[in-house]
Amino acid sequence: MPDVVPLEALCAQLDIEEIQEIDTAGFEAALIMDGLKARGSILLAKGQRPERRRFSIGHELGHFLIPSHRPHPSHPFECSLSDFYLLDAKDRNRRRRIEAEANRFAAKLLMPPVRVRQAIGQSGSTLESLIALAKNFAVSKEAMARAWVDAHREPVAVIIAQNGQILRCYRNEEFPWLITRNGEQLPDGSIAEQHSDLPGTYSATEEIEPDIWFGDRDASRTLVLTEQVFSQQNGYALIMLQAEMDKD
Repeated sequence: MPDVVPLEALCAQLDIEEIQEIDTAGFEAALIMDGLKARGSILLAKGQRPERRRFSIGHELGHFLIPSHRPHPSHPFECSLSDFYLLDAKDRNRRRRIEAEANRFAAKLLMPPVRVRQAIGQSGSTLESLIALAKNFAVSKEAMARAWVDAHREPVAVIIAQNGQILRCYRNEEFPWLITRNGEQLPDGSIAEQHSDLPGTYSATEEIEPDIWFGDRDASRTLVLTEQVFSQQNGYALIMLQAEMDKD
């Protein structure tokens, strides 16, 4: 059975009176509400994929329900696409912080960590199971990648790349820092750097040398590092790295 949260029915129960799609280039999603947060409406830019639309609604619902989220007069709750990638809930910038909090709210609402963790235990830790779970929860692959990493109990990271360039990396606290940064090319010798299969295909999960992705210190304490790649349209790729670390 799919684990799709009945989001719009839930919004109606929580005093969101309307969810409306409009033609706009000014924002991806917006929240309109009265001063007491007694009722509200959500506006969405037309043309969003169903998975993106659901996350946008969950994000704006987070703004509505989190008591400390109050719009600044010069910064109403009009959220751009870049706001949906903010994750640092300790950011000193108030606007970025509350956008990150709304993202975390949406993620936990749409992809409960306990269910994600159960799925990892039942189906194994592979990109095939991650993408199947994204379909099961009706969320994007990248949103599931973030939730997957957060829920995982072992050192794991998922990297989003396009045309050989790293766009974003999601890692849990147990996973070492990578020697590559966002905007840089995939490291020489990585499976992803050599992988050129057709969109929709998976590589095998293979063991690789830790110093391809890690600095000397972390590489020396890595017992095993595996890499798997999923090729997508337009040069995009998902890369999963899993490490077994020497805890001593």
